[in-house]
Formats: sequence, C-alpha cells, structure tokens
Amino acid sequence: MPRKVALLIGVGQYAEDSGLRSLQCPMNGIAAVEGLLRDGNIGGFDEVIALPNPDVGTARSRIGEVFGGLAKDDLALFYFTGHGIKDMGGDFYLTTKATQLFADGRLNPGTALEADFIRRVIGSSYAQRKVIILDCCFGAAFADGFLTMDDGTVDVNAQLGGEGWVVLTAATSRNYALEQDGEPLSVYTRYLVEGLKTGTAAPEGQDYISVQNLYDYVRAKVKTAAPTMEPAIFNGHQGGDIVLARATLGDPERRYRKELETKIRQGHFRHNQFRPATRANLDILRNQLALTAERAQALEQEVLQPYREKQQHIERYATTLQAEIAFAFPLDAEALRELRTLQKRLNLTDDDLRPAIANALHNTLHQNAPAPLLKSFLSDAPTYWFEVVTVNPEGEVANKTIKTAEYFREDLANGVTLDLVKIPGRTLTMGSPKDEKGRDWYGKFVDSLKGVDVEGPQHRVTVPEFWLGKYPVTQAQYQATMGQNPSHFTDNGANRPVEQVSWRDAVAFCEKLSQQTGRTYRLPSEAEWEYACRAGTTTPFYFGETISPDLANYDGNYTYGDGPKGIYREQTTKVGQFPPNTFGLYDMHGNVWEWCADHWHDSYDGAPVDGSAWLVPGESESRRILRGGSWVSNPEFCRSADRLRLAPDGIIGFVVGFRVVCGGAGT
Repeated sequence: MPRKVALLIGVGQYAEDSGLRSLQCPMNGIAAVEGLLRDGNIGGFDEVIALPNPDVGTARSRIGEVFGGLAKDDLALFYFTGHGIKDMGGDFYLTTKATQLFADGRLNPGTALEADFIRRVIGSSYAQRKVIILDCCFGAAFADGFLTMDDGTVDVNAQLGGEGWVVLTAATSRNYALEQDGEPLSVYTRYLVEGLKTGTAAPEGQDYISVQNLYDYVRAKVKTAAPTMEPAIFNGHQGGDIVLARATLGDPERRYRKELETKIRQGHFRHNQFRPATRANLDILRNQLALTAERAQALEQEVLQPYREKQQHIERYATTLQAEIAFAFPLDAEALRELRTLQKRLNLTDDDLRPAIANALHNTLHQNAPAPLLKSFLSDAPTYWFEVVTVNPEGEVANKTIKTAEYFREDLANGVTLDLVKIPGRTLTMGSPKDEKGRDWYGKFVDSLKGVDVEGPQHRVTVPEFWLGKYPVTQAQYQATMGQNPSHFTDNGANRPVEQVSWRDAVAFCEKLSQQTGRTYRLPSEAEWEYACRAGTTTPFYFGETISPDLANYDGNYTYGDGPKGIYREQTTKVGQFPPNTFGLYDMHGNVWEWCADHWHDSYDGAPVDGSAWLVPGESESRRILRGGSWVSNPEFCRSADRLRLAPDGIIGFVVGFRVVCGGAGT
C-alpha cells in the first residue's frame, strides 16, 4: 500500500552570537502541522517525523534517511519553518541551530543546509509525489518580530524544483514573512493550519484538499492580513493535484465559514461589522446549522482575523505617523525613511495607507494634503520636506507652504556626506526685466560696461533635469575631499560654506569628487544656476519682491525696495539656516558667491538656450561667472538675476564659494 510520510523541521533556537534572532513560531508550527497530518480524519499520514532545532548533521541524516526509504507510490511531504539565508553567491540555505553568520554578515556555509543537498536527496527519492513547504525567509532576520525576504535573486524553482515536485513558499524573496509578537504561529503557517483543520481550503462540495487548493486558500488569507506578502507555488502544474488532506462534507462549521468568507469577499463587512441584512441572514443560517451563538461568534472571529489584523497594522502606522508629526514637522528625510521601513515591516501597500496618511496630513495642515506630500510617503526615492516662505513687498511673511524634494546622498569620508537635490527639467525666462531694481548697477558704476544690458535680454532657456547641491559646499565637505580647508571663518566652521576658493579650486574639487565616487561632478552652468535659484519664480528673489535678514545672510544695513533694514552679520553662517526655495535649495541668496562654469559675456546676446555653459574655446584665462551674492553684499547683488565676473584664479576676500552639479546638460 502507498505510504504517506512527512518530515517536519522547525528551527527557532540560535546561539546568541550567531547573528540570527531566535524565533518562537517554528516550534509551534511543527507541532500544529504534526497534529493535523497524524489526524486520521484530516491528514491520515502513516508516519510524521518532527525534528525541532536539529544541528547540521542530524538534519542531513534524517532527510537522507526519510526520503531514501520511500517507494514509487509513496507521498513525501517536507515542511521547514525558520530562517532561510542567501549567501554572497546567491545560493539558498536552510538554517539549523548551529547556523552562524560571520561578523560581516556572510553565512558560514558549513553551519546550514544548502538547497542543492536537499534537491539531490529528495530528488533522488523513488517517491513520485513530493511536496515541499517552506515557511521561511531568504535573508537574515529583522528584529521587532519580523522576518525579511531576500532581494529577489534566489530562483526557488531552479534550486528546489524537480520532476514530480511541487514547492510552496510563504513569500517571494522580495517581501517579508511575519512573525508577530504574541502570535503562536507565523502568518503563513497559521492559515496553512486553518485551511487543513477546518476543511475550508477545499472548494464547496469537495471532500479533499489538494496542494493547489491549500495554496489558493493560504494565499488569499495571507494577502488579506499582510498585503505585500506573496505566497508562491512552483511546479504547481506537476504537483498541484496531489491530495494532502480530507475535508468533511456537510460539516456545519465548514459551511458557516464558507458563507462568512463569501459575504466578506462580496463587500458586506464594512466599518468593522456586517451590514444589517447580512447579519440577519447569517443568524438564520446559524440556526439552520444548529450552531450556538457562541460557536458562530468564535468562527466569525477566526475568519475575520486577517481583516482585523490588517486594520490593526494600518492603525499602528497612522498612530506612529501622528506621533512623528507631533515630534517634528515638517518631517525630515530620516523620518520619511523610517516610516517607509515601518510600512514594509507591516506588509501594507500604498493603497492601504493613502487614507490614513491623507487624514494625518489634513489634521496637521488643516487642508487637503498636496499630492507631492502624499507621494513622499509612498516612494522609495529618498525625500525630504521643507517649508517655503513667501513675503510681501514690506518683507513680512505672507505665506508658508510645505514642499518635498527628492535627493541622493554622497558619502565622502569620516561620516561627512553631501546631499544633491533633484531639479526637474523645465523652461525658464532667464535674465531680469528692465524695470527690476538693481539691474543697472554695472551701467552706473563700471565705465567699461556703460550702456551694456548685463542681465538681458531676457530669453527662454530649456534646462534638462539635473542634481544640484542642497547647500554650498561646506568646509567639512571640502576638507574630506581635498584634505585642506582654505576658509577664513573656521570657528564652528564644519557646516559653514567653504570660502577663499578660486574657480580653478572649485573645478579641482569636482574632478577629485568624480574620481572618488565614479560619478561626474561639475560646476553648474549659469543657466542651471539661475533656473535652480528661481525655482519657477519671476520676482527678484525666490521668496518675493524683497529681502530681509530673516531670509538670507547679506549686508542688512541696506534695504531693497520697501523691505526692512536689519542685521549685518559680518561673516558666513552655517548652511541651511534660512528658508529654501521650492526646489528645496538653501542659501541661493547671500552667504557666499557661487562659481559657475561659464565664461563671462557682457550680455545674453547669442547665449545657449539648452542650459549648457557658455564657453569660449581656448580662453582658459577668461573671467568666469559668480552668482548669488554674499554675506558682505548689498541686497541688489543677491538677486536671482545678478551677475559678477572674476578671473579663474581670483579670490575676493572671504566671500566666494560654490556648489556642485551631477547630471544635466553639461554631463
């Protein structure tokens, strides 16, 4: 007679220095599955071998012993629950209680069961019906009650497949398998057990549960409780019809469960309750099936658990988000990164969270959240929030708006980083209108340029997307890259802009940074600089018609238009102290002049219209462009359109710095 034999391995015990977190669910998992397979009314297996926390030798020996003794018509089931690990070469291993990770996180392969061994042993078994169930992760475990899956490079079908096999996995290698605090079983095994024990994994009118039936049932349940998990089946076309268990026809509890699940799928369970008409129909069915009210309620609790579990996860995220907003608002990049990690660990999709996020932002902003703010939560792209200020002609704050920007972070050395902000491609009107205050400064005070329209004619320029430094290059960044700091204002200077740098110094920095990172860095073109500074505005400054010492670091003894007088700080300030523009760029007005790549031209007649630098071939000594003004500048010199020229080796006092570009028209 054909035999049904199962080998169940659960590994939850790991040495403290193993690099792996111990688990509670595997022992409960193999005990629960063992009981169901032994039950003559459910699994009816002839032999079930449970192997809790084996070492490598014991696991290999029992696998070989069990599957080597099977005959052609026998059914073999192998169930593993615990950590799964992928090594540096992409090969998959099942852990044992002896499994160790090296200090750098790599697996010690001699302490785990390689997939190739399992494939060879089970594949060489005479049994033609073989079912493999893996409730495990494909990567090192996360803390806080969660198991992580790997990066998607493990091919389970290739490594654990084979003729006459069917393989079920708890999740794809890209997602997370859950072990929730306080839950005796993993989310996958919980519904595996439920489907077999209650018989509800069997379709209506069917008295048995096949592998495919079980997969379909468990996947539907897991996707409800943890929507981003992806239970998978491999070789289902070869082994999906293998029968694993019996299901009793006419069982009143099974019928009531089926009705509950049908009503839920049809949308009759809303706001944490069944609609009244559905409730009445369920009560009638309960009476017809002779179920007590208490038993029916218990069945409802079991069936509704994944739905309520998902809702609990959404509420936990929403509560955390509200607390994070109360802790600090606007949210910084680190907060958004942590919230995105929380979403992944709770296995929630973007659609699950949109209402909760929108509600939290509405409560904070007292209006509907702009789409970019909502998107910043639901994107893996690093994003930060910031507050943009708009002023009236008197320099008083007229409006504050929360914005977001994408950025990437370049690691330099000794913990020093450099952030670059994504600047979207767009067309701008470059230069200033003829009636803008301060635009005729050269015509009045520089004889050689009298009558020359230095900031004109206004012209349209289309600038491709590029990435620009969030701040001027700081002293710490310059020191980390060049090994020196030429600045004058060095007291608490790490986050002050570097100054006393020539154009050639700035170019040398870009070249050195490019060599160190493998990406091409350069100075911005004059068109890129003005476009980035204006950030869609047409006013003299990106915050409005005037400037004040609360908005930038310049010589506050002077006013611009109807703006106020104020502070003259007489030195540079730390970057990022003043409000940014709508692109998320700081210190574009004042603090230090910033070098551009272009040669100086007396006007924009003949200037490029593609955002590239305007260069004169062979003119290595020609003067270069400075933009933005400095801490010593009058307000006129800090305007978005203002231009200054200086020899490439020139240094003006302690007022000249730069910021860098990656990508764009000049790359």
